Amino acid sequence: MYAIAEYPNGQQVMFNVRNVNYQDYYQQVENEYYFEDGGKIIRGLYYPKGSNEGEPIEVADGAVTPGGNWGSFIAACRAGDPDMANGTAIEAHYGCVLGHLMNNSYRLGSKVPFNARAGKFGDNADAHDHFMALHEIMRDQVGVPEDGAEYTVGPWLTYDPATERHTGEFAAEANALIKDPNRSGFEVPDAAHV
Repeated sequence: MYAIAEYPNGQQVMFNVRNVNYQDYYQQVENEYYFEDGGKIIRGLYYPKGSNEGEPIEVADGAVTPGGNWGSFIAACRAGDPDMANGTAIEAHYGCVLGHLMNNSYRLGSKVPFNARAGKFGDNADAHDHFMALHEIMRDQVGVPEDGAEYTVGPWLTYDPATERHTGEFAAEANALIKDPNRSGFEVPDAAHV
């Protein structure tokens, strides 16, 4: 799966997961950082804008409660002590909302032929390179034939973080995906009623 998001300042997040356990398949599940000044961090190396020479950087490990994120959350719930968790509910929300927004685009997407022309990203060379890497892996390593196979390509969505609602084209359809209907008896109360 490949998705891209862009903040108002031009900084981008590229969500690129290649975690299929397939013989000879190039796996990659990691974070890469692309900054508004054109620099990027990939696999622990910082690449200044326009440079192919990565410079090692030191990133200190964060404090993680024993048991990791899930373990700390369960322990905090059982103890009735939110401070035992690795983060607050709002931090968890901000940490995962971008992935859900990208998924909304995918869910509203349409099928296009499995070929390199599907990866049109204007003048965004980094986005094109990521897409083409995924395309080549699927074609050359997994064996997806270019003739007859398809991608799902979602629309570019806009989002207002203050209201937490999509805006612009496809807003109605995307907003319907933000909160799916709850099953009776399992409704999540809104913040005003907690």
